[in-house]
Amino acid sequence: MKRKWLLGESEKWVNEGIIRPEQRTAIMNRYQQQDRLPLMFFLSALFIGLACLSLVAANWQVIPELIRMLVIILFLFAFYMLGHVFEQKGKLNYGVFCYIVALMVFGAGIFLTGQMYHYTMNNVFAFIVWGLAAFLLYTSRPNIMIYLTGLAIVTTGTIYGLSNMHAFDWWLFALFIVAYGSVVWTQKRLMISYIFSIAYLIQLLGFTLDQLNEFYWFGLFILLLYVVGLIIKTHPISQPFQRVSLLAMFIFVLIQTMLMELSFNPEHHTVYYIVLLLLIIFGAIISYHRYDLLKSLQLVIFLPVFALNDGAQLSAYIVLFIFSITTLLDGYQKHDDRKFHIGTATFLITTFLVYMQVAWGFLNQSLFFFVGGIILFIIGFLLERKRKVMAGQKREGGV
Repeated sequence: MKRKWLLGESEKWVNEGIIRPEQRTAIMNRYQQQDRLPLMFFLSALFIGLACLSLVAANWQVIPELIRMLVIILFLFAFYMLGHVFEQKGKLNYGVFCYIVALMVFGAGIFLTGQMYHYTMNNVFAFIVWGLAAFLLYTSRPNIMIYLTGLAIVTTGTIYGLSNMHAFDWWLFALFIVAYGSVVWTQKRLMISYIFSIAYLIQLLGFTLDQLNEFYWFGLFILLLYVVGLIIKTHPISQPFQRVSLLAMFIFVLIQTMLMELSFNPEHHTVYYIVLLLLIIFGAIISYHRYDLLKSLQLVIFLPVFALNDGAQLSAYIVLFIFSITTLLDGYQKHDDRKFHIGTATFLITTFLVYMQVAWGFLNQSLFFFVGGIILFIIGFLLERKRKVMAGQKREGGV
Protein backbone atom coordinates (compact mmCIF):
# COMPACT_ATOMS: atom_id res chain seq x y z
CA MET A 1 0.00 0.00 0.00
CA LYS A 2 1.59 3.35 -1.06
CA ARG A 3 1.45 6.24 1.40
CA LYS A 4 0.50 8.72 -1.33
CA TRP A 5 -2.53 6.62 -2.29
CA LEU A 6 -3.50 6.18 1.36
CA LEU A 7 -3.20 9.94 1.91
CA GLY A 8 -5.75 10.71 -0.81
CA GLU A 9 -8.11 7.85 0.04
CA SER A 10 -8.15 8.56 3.77
CA GLU A 11 -9.16 12.17 3.05
CA LYS A 12 -12.16 10.86 1.08
CA TRP A 13 -13.05 8.55 4.00
CA VAL A 14 -13.09 11.57 6.35
CA ASN A 15 -15.29 13.58 3.95
CA GLU A 16 -17.70 10.65 3.62
CA GLY A 17 -17.89 10.18 7.37
CA ILE A 18 -16.35 6.70 7.35
CA ILE A 19 -13.59 7.67 9.77
CA ARG A 20 -12.89 10.68 11.99
CA PRO A 21 -9.98 13.11 11.38
CA GLU A 22 -8.10 11.87 14.45
CA GLN A 23 -8.43 8.31 13.15
CA ARG A 24 -7.00 9.41 9.81
CA THR A 25 -4.05 10.98 11.63
CA ALA A 26 -3.44 7.77 13.58
CA ILE A 27 -3.57 5.70 10.39
CA MET A 28 -1.14 7.97 8.55
CA ASN A 29 1.26 7.88 11.48
CA ARG A 30 1.51 4.11 11.03
CA TYR A 31 2.67 4.59 7.42
CA GLN A 32 5.40 7.19 7.71
CA GLN A 33 7.48 8.16 4.71
CA GLN A 34 10.41 5.78 4.39
CA ASP A 35 13.83 7.12 5.18
CA ARG A 36 16.04 7.17 2.09
CA LEU A 37 19.34 7.32 3.98
CA PRO A 38 19.51 3.61 4.87
CA LEU A 39 18.86 2.70 1.22
CA MET A 40 21.62 5.03 0.02
CA PHE A 41 23.92 3.63 2.68
CA PHE A 42 23.07 0.11 1.59
CA LEU A 43 23.71 0.86 -2.10
CA SER A 44 27.00 2.59 -1.35
CA ALA A 45 28.14 -0.35 0.77
CA LEU A 46 27.06 -2.78 -1.95
CA PHE A 47 28.97 -0.95 -4.70
CA ILE A 48 32.07 -0.62 -2.54
CA GLY A 49 31.85 -4.31 -1.71
CA LEU A 50 31.50 -5.27 -5.37
CA ALA A 51 34.44 -3.05 -6.29
CA CYS A 52 36.60 -4.72 -3.65
CA LEU A 53 35.51 -8.19 -4.73
CA SER A 54 36.30 -7.39 -8.37
CA LEU A 55 39.71 -6.08 -7.39
CA VAL A 56 40.43 -9.19 -5.32
CA ALA A 57 39.20 -11.57 -8.04
CA ALA A 58 41.36 -9.89 -10.67
CA ASN A 59 44.48 -10.14 -8.51
CA TRP A 60 43.67 -13.29 -6.54
CA GLN A 61 46.71 -15.28 -7.64
CA VAL A 62 49.22 -12.58 -6.70
CA ILE A 63 47.71 -11.84 -3.26
CA PRO A 64 49.50 -13.59 -0.38
CA GLU A 65 47.54 -16.44 1.16
CA LEU A 66 47.22 -14.75 4.55
CA ILE A 67 45.79 -11.62 2.92
CA ARG A 68 43.35 -13.80 0.93
CA MET A 69 42.00 -15.34 4.12
CA LEU A 70 41.73 -11.93 5.76
CA VAL A 71 39.82 -10.58 2.75
CA ILE A 72 37.33 -13.46 2.86
CA ILE A 73 36.81 -13.09 6.61
CA LEU A 74 36.52 -9.30 6.29
CA PHE A 75 33.80 -9.47 3.63
CA LEU A 76 31.96 -12.20 5.51
CA PHE A 77 32.01 -10.28 8.78
CA ALA A 78 31.19 -6.95 7.12
CA PHE A 79 28.08 -8.15 5.30
CA TYR A 80 26.85 -10.08 8.31
CA MET A 81 27.24 -7.06 10.59
CA LEU A 82 25.64 -4.84 7.96
CA GLY A 83 22.67 -7.20 7.89
CA HIS A 84 22.48 -7.07 11.69
CA VAL A 85 22.47 -3.27 11.63
CA PHE A 86 19.67 -3.16 9.07
CA GLU A 87 17.71 -5.70 11.09
CA GLN A 88 18.06 -3.65 14.28
CA LYS A 89 16.77 -0.59 12.42
CA GLY A 90 13.74 -2.47 11.15
CA LYS A 91 14.97 -2.73 7.55
CA LEU A 92 14.39 -6.46 7.39
CA ASN A 93 14.57 -6.80 3.60
CA TYR A 94 17.95 -5.09 3.46
CA GLY A 95 19.16 -7.17 6.37
CA VAL A 96 18.13 -10.43 4.72
CA PHE A 97 19.86 -9.41 1.51
CA CYS A 98 23.10 -8.77 3.39
CA TYR A 99 22.82 -12.09 5.19
CA ILE A 100 22.43 -13.87 1.87
CA VAL A 101 25.45 -12.02 0.45
CA ALA A 102 27.42 -13.06 3.55
CA LEU A 103 26.29 -16.64 2.94
CA MET A 104 27.50 -16.44 -0.66
CA VAL A 105 30.84 -15.07 0.53
CA PHE A 106 31.07 -17.96 2.97
CA GLY A 107 30.50 -20.47 0.16
CA ALA A 108 32.96 -18.73 -2.12
CA GLY A 109 35.45 -18.73 0.73
CA ILE A 110 35.18 -22.51 1.06
CA PHE A 111 36.05 -23.07 -2.59
CA LEU A 112 38.74 -20.39 -2.70
CA THR A 113 40.37 -21.78 0.44
CA GLY A 114 40.34 -25.23 -1.09
CA GLN A 115 41.97 -23.83 -4.21
CA MET A 116 44.66 -22.09 -2.18
CA TYR A 117 45.66 -25.25 -0.35
CA HIS A 118 45.17 -27.51 -3.40
CA TYR A 119 42.25 -29.39 -1.90
CA THR A 120 40.74 -31.65 -4.56
CA MET A 121 36.97 -31.33 -4.86
CA ASN A 122 36.24 -35.02 -5.41
CA ASN A 123 33.15 -34.94 -3.17
CA VAL A 124 30.39 -32.56 -2.12
CA PHE A 125 31.64 -31.98 1.42
CA ALA A 126 31.91 -28.25 0.72
CA PHE A 127 28.21 -28.13 -0.16
CA ILE A 128 27.37 -30.01 3.06
CA VAL A 129 29.18 -27.38 5.12
CA TRP A 130 27.69 -24.58 3.05
CA GLY A 131 24.17 -26.00 3.26
CA LEU A 132 24.51 -26.56 7.01
CA ALA A 133 25.68 -22.95 7.45
CA ALA A 134 22.63 -21.76 5.48
CA PHE A 135 20.34 -23.82 7.69
CA LEU A 136 21.93 -22.47 10.88
CA LEU A 137 21.58 -18.94 9.51
CA TYR A 138 17.91 -19.64 8.87
CA THR A 139 17.36 -20.92 12.42
CA SER A 140 18.77 -17.68 13.79
CA ARG A 141 17.07 -15.48 11.17
CA PRO A 142 13.90 -17.30 10.04
CA ASN A 143 13.21 -15.86 6.61
CA ILE A 144 11.90 -17.66 3.56
CA MET A 145 14.56 -16.15 1.28
CA ILE A 146 17.35 -17.55 3.45
CA TYR A 147 15.59 -20.91 3.46
CA LEU A 148 15.25 -20.92 -0.33
CA THR A 149 18.91 -20.01 -0.64
CA GLY A 150 19.84 -23.00 1.49
CA LEU A 151 17.61 -25.29 -0.59
CA ALA A 152 19.29 -24.00 -3.75
CA ILE A 153 22.73 -24.69 -2.27
CA VAL A 154 21.87 -28.27 -1.30
CA THR A 155 20.15 -29.02 -4.61
CA THR A 156 23.04 -27.53 -6.57
CA GLY A 157 25.45 -29.65 -4.55
CA THR A 158 23.52 -32.81 -5.43
CA ILE A 159 23.45 -31.97 -9.13
CA TYR A 160 27.15 -31.05 -9.00
CA GLY A 161 28.04 -34.39 -7.44
CA LEU A 162 26.00 -36.30 -10.02
CA SER A 163 27.24 -34.40 -13.07
CA ASN A 164 30.93 -34.14 -12.16
CA MET A 165 31.60 -37.19 -10.00
CA HIS A 166 28.65 -39.43 -10.87
CA ALA A 167 28.00 -39.91 -7.16
CA PHE A 168 24.90 -39.26 -5.08
CA ASP A 169 25.92 -38.12 -1.61
CA TRP A 170 23.48 -39.52 0.95
CA TRP A 171 24.83 -37.26 3.70
CA LEU A 172 23.90 -34.20 1.68
CA PHE A 173 20.49 -35.70 0.96
CA ALA A 174 20.06 -36.47 4.67
CA LEU A 175 20.80 -32.82 5.44
CA PHE A 176 18.11 -31.88 2.94
CA ILE A 177 15.51 -34.25 4.40
CA VAL A 178 16.23 -33.85 8.11
CA ALA A 179 17.18 -30.18 8.39
CA TYR A 180 15.23 -28.52 5.60
CA GLY A 181 12.38 -31.01 5.90
CA SER A 182 11.98 -30.11 9.57
CA VAL A 183 11.34 -26.51 8.51
CA VAL A 184 8.48 -27.71 6.30
CA TRP A 185 6.96 -29.49 9.29
CA THR A 186 7.40 -26.63 11.79
CA GLN A 187 6.53 -23.68 9.55
CA LYS A 188 3.59 -25.27 7.69
CA ARG A 189 3.69 -22.73 4.84
CA LEU A 190 2.48 -23.46 1.35
CA MET A 191 5.41 -21.77 -0.40
CA ILE A 192 8.01 -23.67 1.63
CA SER A 193 6.23 -26.99 1.05
CA TYR A 194 5.98 -26.41 -2.70
CA ILE A 195 9.65 -25.48 -3.07
CA PHE A 196 10.80 -28.36 -0.87
CA SER A 197 8.81 -30.94 -2.86
CA ILE A 198 10.14 -29.57 -6.16
CA ALA A 199 13.72 -29.69 -4.83
CA TYR A 200 13.10 -33.28 -3.69
CA LEU A 201 11.98 -34.33 -7.17
CA ILE A 202 14.89 -32.54 -8.88
CA GLN A 203 17.45 -34.37 -6.73
CA LEU A 204 15.86 -37.79 -7.15
CA LEU A 205 15.40 -37.28 -10.87
CA GLY A 206 19.16 -36.73 -11.11
CA PHE A 207 19.74 -39.76 -8.90
CA THR A 208 17.49 -41.90 -11.12
CA LEU A 209 19.10 -40.85 -14.39
CA ASP A 210 22.70 -41.06 -13.21
CA GLN A 211 22.72 -43.90 -10.68
CA LEU A 212 19.86 -46.24 -11.52
CA ASN A 213 19.90 -45.93 -15.33
CA GLU A 214 16.22 -46.94 -15.35
CA PHE A 215 13.72 -44.14 -15.79
CA TYR A 216 10.75 -45.91 -14.17
CA TRP A 217 12.25 -45.69 -10.65
CA PHE A 218 11.52 -41.98 -10.70
CA GLY A 219 7.80 -42.75 -10.70
CA LEU A 220 8.30 -44.66 -7.46
CA PHE A 221 9.95 -41.65 -5.83
CA ILE A 222 7.08 -39.45 -7.00
CA LEU A 223 4.57 -41.91 -5.51
CA LEU A 224 6.47 -41.85 -2.21
CA LEU A 225 6.07 -38.06 -2.04
CA TYR A 226 2.36 -38.41 -2.81
CA VAL A 227 1.81 -41.00 -0.08
CA VAL A 228 3.64 -38.81 2.45
CA GLY A 229 1.27 -36.02 1.44
CA LEU A 230 -1.66 -38.34 2.14
CA ILE A 231 -0.31 -39.36 5.54
CA ILE A 232 0.26 -35.78 6.67
CA LYS A 233 -3.12 -34.18 7.36
CA THR A 234 -1.78 -30.64 7.70
CA HIS A 235 -3.17 -28.79 4.68
CA PRO A 236 -0.17 -26.47 3.94
CA ILE A 237 2.02 -29.58 3.69
CA SER A 238 -0.27 -32.26 2.25
CA GLN A 239 -1.67 -30.12 -0.56
CA PRO A 240 1.68 -29.09 -2.09
CA PHE A 241 3.11 -32.61 -1.76
CA GLN A 242 0.11 -34.17 -3.50
CA ARG A 243 -0.25 -31.54 -6.22
CA VAL A 244 3.43 -31.44 -7.12
CA SER A 245 3.65 -35.25 -7.23
CA LEU A 246 0.49 -35.63 -9.34
CA LEU A 247 1.62 -32.96 -11.79
CA ALA A 248 5.10 -34.51 -11.99
CA MET A 249 3.61 -37.96 -12.59
CA PHE A 250 1.26 -36.63 -15.27
CA ILE A 251 4.24 -35.13 -17.12
CA PHE A 252 6.19 -38.35 -16.53
CA VAL A 253 3.46 -40.46 -18.13
CA LEU A 254 3.22 -38.02 -21.04
CA ILE A 255 6.94 -38.46 -21.63
CA GLN A 256 6.52 -42.23 -21.38
CA THR A 257 4.08 -42.16 -24.30
CA MET A 258 6.90 -40.75 -26.41
CA LEU A 259 9.42 -43.37 -25.23
CA MET A 260 7.43 -46.58 -25.47
CA GLU A 261 10.04 -48.11 -27.70
CA LEU A 262 12.42 -48.48 -24.75
CA SER A 263 12.92 -52.10 -23.77
CA PHE A 264 11.75 -53.24 -20.37
CA ASN A 265 11.91 -56.69 -18.83
CA PRO A 266 9.46 -56.88 -15.90
CA GLU A 267 10.91 -60.18 -14.67
CA HIS A 268 14.07 -58.45 -13.43
CA HIS A 269 12.36 -55.77 -11.34
CA THR A 270 10.60 -57.64 -8.56
CA VAL A 271 11.61 -55.15 -5.83
CA TYR A 272 10.22 -52.28 -7.85
CA TYR A 273 6.84 -53.97 -8.25
CA ILE A 274 6.59 -54.97 -4.59
CA VAL A 275 7.32 -51.45 -3.32
CA LEU A 276 5.06 -49.88 -5.94
CA LEU A 277 2.16 -52.19 -5.08
CA LEU A 278 2.53 -51.59 -1.34
CA LEU A 279 2.57 -47.81 -1.76
CA ILE A 280 -0.47 -47.82 -4.06
CA ILE A 281 -2.45 -50.07 -1.70
CA PHE A 282 -1.44 -47.93 1.27
CA GLY A 283 -2.50 -44.74 -0.52
CA ALA A 284 -5.81 -46.30 -1.60
CA ILE A 285 -6.56 -47.43 1.97
CA ILE A 286 -5.91 -43.95 3.35
CA SER A 287 -8.16 -42.34 0.73
CA TYR A 288 -10.89 -44.96 1.29
CA HIS A 289 -10.93 -44.39 5.04
CA ARG A 290 -11.34 -40.68 4.39
CA TYR A 291 -14.30 -41.42 2.09
CA ASP A 292 -12.48 -39.98 -0.89
CA LEU A 293 -13.11 -42.46 -3.70
CA LEU A 294 -12.07 -40.06 -6.46
CA LYS A 295 -8.68 -39.53 -4.84
CA SER A 296 -8.27 -43.31 -4.73
CA LEU A 297 -8.97 -43.47 -8.46
CA GLN A 298 -6.31 -40.82 -9.11
CA LEU A 299 -3.71 -43.37 -8.03
CA VAL A 300 -4.17 -44.95 -11.46
CA ILE A 301 -1.64 -42.40 -12.74
CA PHE A 302 1.09 -44.33 -10.89
CA LEU A 303 0.44 -47.67 -12.59
CA PRO A 304 3.47 -49.00 -14.55
CA VAL A 305 1.88 -48.89 -18.01
CA PHE A 306 5.32 -49.04 -19.67
CA ALA A 307 5.62 -52.70 -18.66
CA LEU A 308 2.76 -53.76 -20.94
CA ASN A 309 4.98 -53.66 -24.03
CA ASP A 310 2.63 -53.67 -27.07
CA GLY A 311 -0.32 -52.27 -25.12
CA ALA A 312 1.71 -49.69 -23.23
CA GLN A 313 0.76 -46.63 -25.27
CA LEU A 314 -2.98 -47.35 -25.27
CA SER A 315 -2.84 -48.06 -21.53
CA ALA A 316 -1.03 -44.77 -20.95
CA TYR A 317 -3.80 -42.88 -22.77
CA ILE A 318 -6.46 -44.64 -20.70
CA VAL A 319 -4.60 -43.84 -17.47
CA LEU A 320 -4.25 -40.17 -18.44
CA PHE A 321 -7.96 -39.89 -19.27
CA ILE A 322 -9.03 -41.58 -16.02
CA PHE A 323 -6.75 -39.30 -14.02
CA SER A 324 -8.00 -36.16 -15.80
CA ILE A 325 -11.68 -37.05 -15.45
CA THR A 326 -11.39 -38.00 -11.78
CA THR A 327 -9.53 -34.74 -11.08
CA LEU A 328 -12.31 -32.83 -12.86
CA LEU A 329 -15.02 -34.60 -10.90
CA ASP A 330 -13.12 -34.19 -7.64
CA GLY A 331 -12.83 -30.45 -8.19
CA TYR A 332 -16.50 -30.26 -9.17
CA GLN A 333 -17.64 -32.24 -6.16
CA LYS A 334 -15.54 -30.28 -3.65
CA HIS A 335 -16.15 -26.89 -5.33
CA ASP A 336 -12.39 -26.53 -5.77
CA ASP A 337 -11.81 -24.18 -8.70
CA ARG A 338 -8.07 -24.84 -8.86
CA LYS A 339 -8.49 -28.61 -8.96
CA PHE A 340 -11.23 -28.21 -11.57
CA HIS A 341 -8.91 -26.11 -13.74
CA ILE A 342 -6.10 -28.64 -13.32
CA GLY A 343 -8.44 -31.43 -14.40
CA THR A 344 -9.58 -29.37 -17.37
CA ALA A 345 -6.01 -28.65 -18.45
CA THR A 346 -4.86 -32.26 -18.12
CA PHE A 347 -7.95 -33.49 -19.98
CA LEU A 348 -7.35 -31.09 -22.88
CA ILE A 349 -3.65 -31.96 -23.04
CA THR A 350 -4.45 -35.68 -23.07
CA THR A 351 -7.08 -35.22 -25.75
CA PHE A 352 -4.71 -33.21 -27.90
CA LEU A 353 -1.93 -35.79 -27.47
CA VAL A 354 -4.18 -38.71 -28.39
CA TYR A 355 -5.55 -36.82 -31.36
CA MET A 356 -2.01 -35.97 -32.52
CA GLN A 357 -0.88 -39.59 -32.22
CA VAL A 358 -3.95 -41.17 -33.81
CA ALA A 359 -5.24 -38.74 -36.41
CA TRP A 360 -2.05 -37.20 -37.82
CA GLY A 361 -1.24 -40.16 -40.02
CA PHE A 362 -4.78 -40.60 -41.34
CA LEU A 363 -5.95 -37.06 -42.12
CA ASN A 364 -4.45 -34.32 -44.24
CA GLN A 365 -3.23 -31.31 -42.32
CA SER A 366 -6.19 -29.01 -43.06
CA LEU A 367 -8.75 -31.58 -42.02
CA PHE A 368 -6.58 -32.53 -39.04
CA PHE A 369 -6.60 -29.04 -37.56
CA PHE A 370 -10.25 -28.42 -38.45
CA VAL A 371 -11.49 -31.60 -36.75
CA GLY A 372 -9.19 -31.00 -33.82
CA GLY A 373 -10.51 -27.48 -33.38
CA ILE A 374 -14.13 -28.72 -33.43
CA ILE A 375 -13.38 -31.40 -30.84
CA LEU A 376 -11.57 -29.00 -28.52
CA PHE A 377 -14.37 -26.43 -28.90
CA ILE A 378 -17.02 -28.97 -27.89
CA ILE A 379 -14.96 -30.16 -24.94
CA GLY A 380 -14.24 -26.60 -23.86
CA PHE A 381 -17.93 -25.65 -24.16
CA LEU A 382 -19.03 -28.56 -21.98
CA LEU A 383 -16.33 -27.89 -19.39
CA GLU A 384 -17.21 -24.20 -19.26
CA ARG A 385 -20.85 -25.04 -18.61
CA LYS A 386 -19.80 -27.31 -15.77
CA ARG A 387 -17.54 -24.58 -14.39
CA LYS A 388 -20.38 -22.03 -14.37
CA VAL A 389 -22.70 -24.51 -12.64
CA MET A 390 -20.01 -25.19 -10.05
CA ALA A 391 -19.41 -21.47 -9.50
CA GLY A 392 -23.15 -20.89 -9.05
CA GLN A 393 -23.43 -23.68 -6.52
CA LYS A 394 -20.44 -22.32 -4.67
CA ARG A 395 -22.01 -18.84 -4.46
CA GLU A 396 -25.33 -20.26 -3.24
CA GLY A 397 -23.51 -22.28 -0.60
CA GLY A 398 -21.70 -19.18 0.61
CA VAL A 399 -24.89 -17.15 0.97
